[in-house]
Parts: sequence; C-alpha cells; structure tokens
Amino acid sequence: MTHRNRRTFLTTIGTAGAIGLAGCLSSLRGDDDDDESTPSQEENGGGAETDGLDLPGEPIDDFEALDDWSAMIDAGDLEATADDPYADSQSARLTADEGTEAAAIYRSVSDGLDLRDRNLSLAVSFSERDQLRLTLELFAPDARSAVRMHRTLTGPTDRWVRVDFGTIGVDGTPDLSDVREIRLTARRRGDQTGPIDCRIDDLRTVDRPDRGAVMLLFDATLEDHYKRALKYLDAFEFAGVEAVIPEALGESGRLSMGQLETLGNAGWEAIARPRTGARFLHEFPREQQAERIQRTKRFLESRGFEDGARHFMTPRNILGSETLDLVREHHETAFRFGSAPNGLPLTDFHDIGFFSGTAGQTTRDYVDYAAEYGQLAVLHFEHIGDDGISESEFADLLAHVDAADVDVVTPSDLLEGY
Repeated sequence: MTHRNRRTFLTTIGTAGAIGLAGCLSSLRGDDDDDESTPSQEENGGGAETDGLDLPGEPIDDFEALDDWSAMIDAGDLEATADDPYADSQSARLTADEGTEAAAIYRSVSDGLDLRDRNLSLAVSFSERDQLRLTLELFAPDARSAVRMHRTLTGPTDRWVRVDFGTIGVDGTPDLSDVREIRLTARRRGDQTGPIDCRIDDLRTVDRPDRGAVMLLFDATLEDHYKRALKYLDAFEFAGVEAVIPEALGESGRLSMGQLETLGNAGWEAIARPRTGARFLHEFPREQQAERIQRTKRFLESRGFEDGARHFMTPRNILGSETLDLVREHHETAFRFGSAPNGLPLTDFHDIGFFSGTAGQTTRDYVDYAAEYGQLAVLHFEHIGDDGISESEFADLLAHVDAADVDVVTPSDLLEGY
C-alpha cells in the first residue's frame, strides 16, 4: 500500500455489521461472461457451524425454511437438503439437468430490504464439475434498477467455501434502501455438459468500508514486472504484489533474485506460487502438494519475504480439496481467478478472487465499482509491453486507479486491516 493511503485503509476498513430482513416472477437473464479461463468456517471435512465463528456481519437468510424462495421458470429445481449442511440443520440445493441452461432461484421482499452500505457473502458447495459461475442480483426496486454481483468458482468441489460477492454491473438507478427481489443464478463454466448441482447457505450481510481497495497482482515471475511495470508504480507510489515461482528465478525472461529484491525494496510484496508445470496442483499426490507448498514458502522466508510468504497464489487457478486443506495450514490468504471484485470485509481469506487487469473498460469499470461499493478489486497481470498490455495502456490504467476513491493494498494490508 502507498504511504499516503496506508493509514486511511487501516482506519476505514469496515467492521462486522448487523441488519434484519424486512417483511414478481421475472424472466431468467444472463450475466456477463468472463474473459479468463483469517477468519472463515472451521473445516471438518465438510459442513461447519457458523455459530461461534468469527465471521463479520449477520446472516439475512439461513435457509432453514425455503418458503420465501422459488425456482425460476425453466431454470432447474430448488429443495432443502440435510446432507452435510454448512450450518444448523439444512442448506438449500439448486439443481438443473444437462438440457437446462442454469439453476436460478429468487426471493421477493414485499416490504423492501435496506442494503445501503452493505456487502453480501454466501456459503457455497458444488458438485459434478470443476468450475461454476454464480450471479447474485438485487432488484431495487425492480429489474430496471438492479445491481449485479458475480463470482467464478474454481474449486474445490464438494466442499464448502464462502463467496464475498463483488459488483460487475448496474442497471438504471437502483435504490438499495428498497431491495424488492434477490435472485441467485448458477451456471456452468468451462465444460458446458452435465448437470448443475449447487448447495448454498448463510447469506450474510456486512457493513462495507467507506473506501474500496485495489490490489495489483503480477503473475509468472516475469522480468517485465521489473523492467516495465516498476517505474509506473513508483510514479504513483503504488506497491505491487509479485507471485513468485522460486524455480523460475534467473531463467530467460524471468526475474533475477536481484530484481526481486529491488521490487521488495520498493514496497512490493512477494507471495508464494508453487511451480506445477502443465499440471494442476491437486493432481499431485498429497505429500508432493505439501512439499511444493512448504518449499515455496520456505524460500520466501529465507530471502527476507516473511510477510509475503503468508500468502498463496493458486497455480493454474483450480484448487482441489486436499490442496485447500494444505493451503489453509500453511498460508493466511489464497488468491485465484474469480472474474469480479470481492466484497469487504472478507468472510473467507482463502477464496479471494482476481480478474484480468488487461480487459480495458471492463477493468476500469470494476475499479469504479470497488470504489462505489467498498469492495476489493484484485487486478491480475502477466506480460507488460510487447506480449501483453502496452505500457501506455498500463500507465493509463494506473492513472485511473489513482483518480478513483480506492486504496492500493497488499495481501498483508488486508490482514492488518482486520
């Protein structure tokens, strides 16, 4: 985080909020597609009791009764399930067969719900596929005035995680003091075959902070980050985050150890990204997963990057259940592709999503939404220059971030903010 922004972020980050739920069937609509292929619940091999957990905010729906929820027409089925609930006695299950585009449910709120200055999170577990796309929409008061939130889930399957929803679109001029309908839609991502099977629980609201945040995440240990990106970040007094593959240091086109140390001296944080080649980390035997995770962390700690070593970048994005256990054991945060900003304060520090920093106007819009709705936008970069975003476009994007009402943060800033 910049020196000028650090104190602001640490003093304005939101604390736990509380809200009560106050007491129109619409057509199914698509959500924006994606361009890219701490405290949280106690893991006991499945569900977890939320009572006694140090989660921000309060639930607005525990799905112990589903009378207020309905499935959308031609959009799958909704049922209660007591099989491995996230909390209490049951969760809600959304299903759709292979011939159905999506599984979608909605809840009408006749007296309106006040969600001003709130962010939303949800517990999710899905089966049958590696990836799922979730869209949460707030109609305030109707479909012409709506806020759309989104998350791409990239594993693990059959395992509860929390999604801190980030805004990806706004229709009309929504009045969030008068939310009349909440809609949740689950869609396939990647493989478009097979059924949809998704369980949800503990829809939770938190008091969002007064200011949003942006993180500049640089992947693949590329020399571009030192030779091209650093000078622009220095000009704006921004600190970057470098996902370090220790075995790649010194290779052609990759950072040298000296260049990585220069980034560290400039305030960048070096986080752990194990090398897996063309394989996903979860495809290795558990002991080999553990060895790669621990070796990468030890490397950073031994080179003076103890703060950064607390944080994990998921190789190739897909995360298996065993891998998540190991990451939770050895790291305090974890990042992977999520295709949207993240709601703040976070309810799951091991499911922080990033999106492309090179998507032009979409990237800038997501930065603006993070500012407007007190959220965290993690911008992901690989090559800067000839093989990626041009230097002029990169500089323009940083100027946009600088003009927005956001703080530029590192993963350790997120932990210190809480």
